[in-house]
Amino acid sequence: MDIEIRTLPAMTVAYLRHTGPYGSPGIGQLWGRFSAWAGPRGLLAPGRAMLGISQDSPDITPADKLRYDACIEVDAGFRPEGEVGVQPLPGGRYACTRFDGDGAQIHAAWMALFGQWLPGSGYQCDDRPCFEWYDRGADVDAQGRFSCLLCAPLKPL
Repeated sequence: MDIEIRTLPAMTVAYLRHTGPYGSPGIGQLWGRFSAWAGPRGLLAPGRAMLGISQDSPDITPADKLRYDACIEVDAGFRPEGEVGVQPLPGGRYACTRFDGDGAQIHAAWMALFGQWLPGSGYQCDDRPCFEWYDRGADVDAQGRFSCLLCAPLKPL
């Protein structure tokens, strides 16, 4: 795997949550609703980080209980409204690798990061959340493919 160790800044994000299976059409629908909310508020401006945070492990949590947050960076003073919440995302050192594929393939990419790269890296994951950073936008093509960086929080062994 092509891994880059990056130090990412802490940020505050507004988020909308989906509960249900990862890789399901519901996550694409969530991003559509979230974008429709964020656009009129001027939050889709270039330079704002767009992230997807999978809050649970699909290897442990039942599929109908999995939580996924569609997120966009906001100013620290931003206040939640309606079903949109606000949460801090800690900064620090992350292992980042490019993913290009569809929702059905992303779990295997995460498992390769944890199962192939991490054991020999000299690092371990800490308790900050892993996330998908949509550094090229959250667009999905006609085949359901998208691009993002998979970012796993690290600390030395």
